[in-house]
Amino acid sequence: MPELPEVETLRRSLLPLVKNKVCQGVKFFRKDLRFPIPQKSLIKGLTNNTVQDITRQGKYLLFRVSDGSMLMHLGMSGRVTLQSTIEPQEKHTHAIFTFPGKTYFHFVDPRRFGSISWVPISGKHPLIDNLGYDPFSEKMNAKNIKILARKSRTSIKSFIMNAQKITGVGNIYACESLFHARIRPHKQSGKITLAQWEKWIYCLREVLNKSIAKGGTTLKDFFDPIGSKGYFSVSLSVYGKEGKPCPKCSNPIIRLVQSGRSTFFCKICQPA
Repeated sequence: MPELPEVETLRRSLLPLVKNKVCQGVKFFRKDLRFPIPQKSLIKGLTNNTVQDITRQGKYLLFRVSDGSMLMHLGMSGRVTLQSTIEPQEKHTHAIFTFPGKTYFHFVDPRRFGSISWVPISGKHPLIDNLGYDPFSEKMNAKNIKILARKSRTSIKSFIMNAQKITGVGNIYACESLFHARIRPHKQSGKITLAQWEKWIYCLREVLNKSIAKGGTTLKDFFDPIGSKGYFSVSLSVYGKEGKPCPKCSNPIIRLVQSGRSTFFCKICQPA
């Protein structure tokens, strides 16, 4: 699943290609993805209108025009590719957006867990109304997160992956940030100290920024608009490395399952 750095990489790749440019047309090839596609609203809102900006809320992208925004989520396997034709080039192409200079953006999603929606000018939409703190928001600080978690008995890993608490932190970056912050992934979030929250927020931003700088994590389903893969997986410390030596202490990386997801950590380097 594309995570926050992949989505941010896509945003930065698309921005110079569409910002301040007119969307000349939109073509859909199915009525729904994970949710029904409001085709009439999208076609009316985008066609012959200028894309003023592309912003991100968690893992959602908002293509902002004068009357609202197109809201896009990549889901499990969604990606956007840059093509020179309006004709679908892949089997699972579900939407094509036309821009000047024979520029066509194809939304491809084999598993169809992605979504394309319309957000009115009010900015309100059920998919984003209840999102938690963004990792790069000024409001996401140790004091606020500690208050949010003060009565929580859930594990810190489950807590930081809850999009209604903190948005955009997926499994890979949860494991990596907790490792660098030296926090055990199954420790109760309500017992995390202020200093530990400060350390974790710092480590999370470091990991995310490094990944964004390198184009995102290399996952088989993720490509930027020109088809290039991200390269951050070569730098992962613990994720997917069960039994391999810890890069800090050489003890084997341990894998456990939390809420149906694999968790990777080092019991020596993550003592608390």
